[in-house]
Amino acid sequence: MITSKKLLGFGGVFAAGLISVLSGAQAFSLGAGPYIDNRSSPQAVVESYYNAINSKDYPRAYSYFVSPPKDYEKWKSGYSDTASVQLRYGTASADAGMSQIYWSLPVAIETHLNDGSSQVYAGCYVLHSTDPGVITEPPYSPIGIQKGELKATDKPLNKALPTKCDNAE
Repeated sequence: MITSKKLLGFGGVFAAGLISVLSGAQAFSLGAGPYIDNRSSPQAVVESYYNAINSKDYPRAYSYFVSPPKDYEKWKSGYSDTASVQLRYGTASADAGMSQIYWSLPVAIETHLNDGSSQVYAGCYVLHSTDPGVITEPPYSPIGIQKGELKATDKPLNKALPTKCDNAE
């Protein structure tokens, strides 16, 4: 199943309650206003990450990483020209072992920049969690982004989504 969410930034158009189904893919329009922080599945983590980016809530976006980039300001500056990001993702595949779970999630995004231009990127996110059954005391670590590898593509967003990820770690 392919899911598409349009997560619009402050400068974007917000259509409250707009939900449509297009060619078997779910499409949602979400403005920067709704606060989404859901760490219950790999897809939910990536949705929440881009919701934070679109809301310019960079500390929250940064918190979705298992091991965040070392230089927060440099990472944050990478989004300085971003007005909004539109997200599509495929099906996550899990690879469990020794009480650790890794998921690979195919993703395509379209970044809309402040100057009106846009660029599509495609690739995969790897997400990680310790098996909740083995956590017996705090702190609890929810699913987080281990890494993301997205590359610019000339394909339109609706054709850029990879069918699968090559490896999970």
